[in-house]
Amino acid sequence: MGSSASKYFEIPKFFVFSKKGRFAGSAEERDFNYKIVPVVPKEGDKTLECTVWSGRSCADKAEDAVKTVYPLSQEGYDEMLAYLEGEYNSRPEVPAFADAQAQRVRQIRDSYLDLEDYFAKNTKEPAEKSPEST
Repeated sequence: MGSSASKYFEIPKFFVFSKKGRFAGSAEERDFNYKIVPVVPKEGDKTLECTVWSGRSCADKAEDAVKTVYPLSQEGYDEMLAYLEGEYNSRPEVPAFADAQAQRVRQIRDSYLDLEDYFAKNTKEPAEKSPEST
């Protein structure tokens, strides 16, 4: 994964967050979403907020969102990365996602790509059948 800090999913190195960069990502094969936001107040501790959730909704709307907070430092970043990878590994793979996607593709193909049906439904005159199809 090139410049990713994780071996499981794309995530920038600490430098990005030290410069107030935000990042969000997902791993659909495990129904895993994450968002990392540096919090840099004028006074007080600088932190990294890491939110993890599942499903298709955003973090703010997710019922199962869990937010953890780490110091905005290389050590805090490393701890957060270990937490994210642990959460990712604790979730089962969702093979149904790929299966459901393939089934939907077959359904669309079977429903909409029958050209004789298409022409029969969308033209005033039925399509002539080719000699090869009889």
